[in-house]
Parts: sequence; structure tokens; C-alpha cells
Amino acid sequence: MKGLQVIIFLTTALGLLTGCNVKDKLEKMDKAKADSEFIMNNLTKPDITDRFPEKYFPKQQVKPFIDTLTKHCDFGNKRGKFVDFFTMSINGASKTAYIYEYILNCDSLRFIYIYDFDTKEPELQNFKIEGIEIENKMIIDPSKQLLNSGTE
Repeated sequence: MKGLQVIIFLTTALGLLTGCNVKDKLEKMDKAKADSEFIMNNLTKPDITDRFPEKYFPKQQVKPFIDTLTKHCDFGNKRGKFVDFFTMSINGASKTAYIYEYILNCDSLRFIYIYDFDTKEPELQNFKIEGIEIENKMIIDPSKQLLNSGTE
């Protein structure tokens, strides 16, 4: 009987811990998505580079890059959307990529924001830009892509 009580206790404790971990991960995913949307919608703002952690994105490199991108691409008239997200584990670290595609006057581009979830708060760790015509394995449902959805 005592063994059954221990098993019930351990099962309950494990269930609670798992539930807390899932809730924590979902909260981090919501925060990271909100952050990626904020960056995407405010790339033309002068202080947006503050959202890029210095340890991964040195200001002397990121600021000129963002300035050049926004100067030549007219983000005020961008057409596009959030396309997908992709969770991954890299060397045991939990990460999630948020993927956006936009038609701009300079090109049609895919913006990928990759967040580290092994920190207390989700942290932007990588930022990639590629053409939307390039196949990307992180997009699970290709019908969501601008090229395939008819959305502009």
C-alpha cells in the first residue's frame, strides 16, 4: 500500500512539473513571437537595434546593416505576413525560429528570428534574411508561404 502511495505521489509530482514546463515554454514562445513581430514592424526605427543582444549582434555591424536594409527596401509599403515557426534543439539547447515573408521594393525577402529558450527570458540569438524563392526546411507547410498562398 505504501508503495502505491509513493507511485501516486511521484506520478502527480511529475505531472505537475511537466505541466509547469509546458506552461513556461508556451509563455516564452508567446513573448518571443511578440518580440519578433515588434522588431519586424519597427525595423525602420532608429533604436530597434537595442532589441538585438550585443553579445550576438555587435552594434557596429548590426546598425549599418539594418540602416542599409531599411533605406533601400521601403518597409513602409511592405506586403507580407508571419509564415510559420519552427522549434529545434541545437546541441541540447531549445530554440524557436519565427519566420516572416515580405514583398518589398528591393526584393521579396524572408526574415527569420531565432530565439534561445534556455535563458530565463527568450533571447534573440540569430537573425537571417533570405529570398522567399529559396526553399527552407523550417517551413513545415509550404502553402503558408507567400509564393504559394497568393497573399501579397
